[in-house]
Amino acid sequence: MLNYASDLAVKTFVSASAAGVEELINAWMLSKPHTFVTGLEFSSTVDPSSNTLEFAAIIVYQPSEQDQS
Repeated sequence: MLNYASDLAVKTFVSASAAGVEELINAWMLSKPHTFVTGLEFSSTVDPSSNTLEFAAIIVYQPSEQDQS
């Protein structure tokens, strides 16, 4: 039996805007066209000291040998 969980990796994207996170994800996905995304979590937080909003996305994916350089 194969253990697919051992082949998973995690990538985090952070930006000051939701559109910025989307752009980061799109650029990353274009550079890794054979990557299989298995999970995505999107969140936002406010830094209480500066009242700035920060957006983050965490992607769980299975790396592809075809995308290895």
